[in-house]
Amino acid sequence: MTLMQEQAIDLIKKMPDEKIYYLIHLLEDFVEPPTLYSTESTVSQRAYQNLQKFRHRGTVERDYKAELCTALDSRMDSIRILHGTPLPDKEE
Repeated sequence: MTLMQEQAIDLIKKMPDEKIYYLIHLLEDFVEPPTLYSTESTVSQRAYQNLQKFRHRGTVERDYKAELCTALDSRMDSIRILHGTPLPDKEE
């Protein structure tokens, strides 16, 4: 037995039983660290992986900025009509 092991045993002998309980659990974690993440996939993870097979890139190219501007303009036009404000002349 090494000197360090003897010192550790001497310290453990001086400890009360209440603290030894916690020391045992701490030492178990050093000997065999707990796994944080399971290597097995869960049902929801397997379902998600299955769905990923069916994903594909869309064939329609969209101009999101133009769609947003159109939607905002139509919304603003409906607000102006409700309040009786004249619509501005649109230059395109």
